[in-house]
Amino acid sequence: MRTVALVLTTAAVLITGSAAADWKSDLKNAAKQQAGAKVEQTLGLANPAPAGAAAYFINLKTGATVTSPFLVQFGLKAAGVSPAGLQSVDTGHFHLLIDDVVYDATLALPLDNPKILHFDKGQTETNLSLTPGTHTIQLLYADWKQQAFNPSVQSEKITVTVSGTPAKK
Repeated sequence: MRTVALVLTTAAVLITGSAAADWKSDLKNAAKQQAGAKVEQTLGLANPAPAGAAAYFINLKTGATVTSPFLVQFGLKAAGVSPAGLQSVDTGHFHLLIDDVVYDATLALPLDNPKILHFDKGQTETNLSLTPGTHTIQLLYADWKQQAFNPSVQSEKITVTVSGTPAKK
């Protein structure tokens, strides 16, 4: 009976020791990842683009005539979609660039530019409202910190015509 109790106690200690080692290892790895993320963010380092990643429009082609609001579906190959702020390998989220917006690819995309729409929850489609007339739209796939990948993963820029009477400028 003592032998059985000793064997069970030894097994419990070994299992507990193993779990503690795993816990410490997990904590160390999480700290390393967090420190690396802080360095990337502070220095503005662009993450490398996922190999073979490409963004595209699923339901629109250049020259399309639409009525506002209209559905825009985002496509992506060779990468995954995740919410902004969630650092994960080969994932990012979409932005929609409207009417040839200019941005600095070495910085996080600005949140206050109405021509840059952010889909930070990992959305893959939207109902877009644009004024009547001709507009360009382009998808940009960015990393967890709102920065374009290097090289940039973006769709072809397409031109759409929103039907109706154009607004006077």
